[in-house]
Amino acid sequence: MRIDNADRTTDDLLDALIDRMADTFAQRVLDRLPAAKPANTVLVDSPEMAKRLGISQPTLDRLRAAGTVPCIRIGRRVQYSPDAVIAALQAADHE
Repeated sequence: MRIDNADRTTDDLLDALIDRMADTFAQRVLDRLPAAKPANTVLVDSPEMAKRLGISQPTLDRLRAAGTVPCIRIGRRVQYSPDAVIAALQAADHE
């Protein structure tokens, strides 16, 4: 059923416009959010990450400071997602 604009009041048109704008805004915000991470993301500390990579902790610290490997800071603790670190190192290797 088509509703003619002449049959709608100004308030109805304004409400419809606001609803459409809100939906568009919400979708644009969702499109800009980073992809959700899986619930089973594993985080490891510096000694474990260095061990998994076969490098020393100071080398890992230098890679982190240079921004080559991503980390997550929780207070003073530095944690790593092994999958994210490996992906970052592979991407850096291809540059």
